[in-house]
Amino acid sequence: MAQKIEMIRRFFPNGILPDWQKLSAKSRLDEIDITNLYLLVYLEIEPKFPSHFLRRNGRRRAAILTRFLLEKILNTTPEKILREKDELFFVRHKLKNVYRYFHYSTNRVLGNAYPDLIPPWLNSRIKSNFWDDQKNRIAAIHWLVENRLGYRPEAIYRMPLNKKSFAENGLSYMFNRYYNSVPRALRAAYPDLKPWELGNTPSSFWTTEHAAEAVRWLVNKKGWRPEELPQKVRTKEFTRKTFSEHGLATLFEKKFHKNIFQAVNAAWPNRFKPWQFGKVPTDYWCDERNIFEASQWIAEREGYTGTKIVSAIRNRELTFEIFSKYSIGSVLRKISRGQIEKIFTPLFWAEYLNFLQERMLLRKIKQQKTTLRKTNFLYLLLYGFFFRTVQQSSTELDARYERIARRIKRRSVLYGD
Repeated sequence: MAQKIEMIRRFFPNGILPDWQKLSAKSRLDEIDITNLYLLVYLEIEPKFPSHFLRRNGRRRAAILTRFLLEKILNTTPEKILREKDELFFVRHKLKNVYRYFHYSTNRVLGNAYPDLIPPWLNSRIKSNFWDDQKNRIAAIHWLVENRLGYRPEAIYRMPLNKKSFAENGLSYMFNRYYNSVPRALRAAYPDLKPWELGNTPSSFWTTEHAAEAVRWLVNKKGWRPEELPQKVRTKEFTRKTFSEHGLATLFEKKFHKNIFQAVNAAWPNRFKPWQFGKVPTDYWCDERNIFEASQWIAEREGYTGTKIVSAIRNRELTFEIFSKYSIGSVLRKISRGQIEKIFTPLFWAEYLNFLQERMLLRKIKQQKTTLRKTNFLYLLLYGFFFRTVQQSSTELDARYERIARRIKRRSVLYGD
């Protein structure tokens, strides 16, 4: 009795009870009318609901009554009621008519009131052909991942989802019959996700192409541009942990041997250099080609390319003081023992070879000029009237040879000629 009095005070604080006789079960009832009528029955002020109460808008009225009982009267959840498996629950709480309306199925009563929380397969038998429909299977997987376990689809790779997860949530038969593999089930439900977003992937999956695609996906997922990656490594934003947080730890460790440069180079071949991503192995500098390439890389960033590098070194515009601005500068200085010309030997040697070629050309020019002078008399005999025209052409050619010779002589000063 005390409990009933407390409920009357809670739901009817003014002490005035509604007159249900003015309500007709055949008319459209507002939610407040439905819940007030239920309170009168629940408090045993009225013996039962009006006849044929659920005949009109039965599912709507049943849902309102069910939610009111659980949320306002009992302050409980539908999941808890379903777990308790109390077949007399709705009878005891004066909703036998609702229970009968859904063929005495607790799951169906709760599922009608909470369709997003209580699916038809949870603690309940369903029709044998229910799972033949792919839409039902996909809906079940979405419910398990997003509603039951509370994961966003793009974060599935972080989820400890396994066969037991399906069994504990009434999906054992569906899982075993149609998938028998967690990644296979997830691929069916989330076809837009990448394979590595769906859990562990076999080692055989990680071909060069797939590995490169995964690295590009990761960088895009972080909202980074490729050119920002060296800086992200220096600030320790891009580390092994970055791969691990996105389900790519195995890829990073097994395919790329825990080497960020290898990962980046797979995604963007030849776009970056190893030293842009931290220290390189000591044996890397045993190859003179690597030393020369690294030195050229610094020179290019200082605005010097090709033959301009040699001139910049001679004019002391490119020195080891300049190199010290870069992480590999000290290594290159140590390797060359402070002689910057040594690491640029290929360029100096190329210039010297060019000098030798020009010397040979200079000798040929001298020979050609001598030949031209000796042939003037021969031209007079051969061309007669046209001698002046031929002589002018010969003079122009001689002047051109002279200009080339002067340029070669100026450059020859570098080699003590």
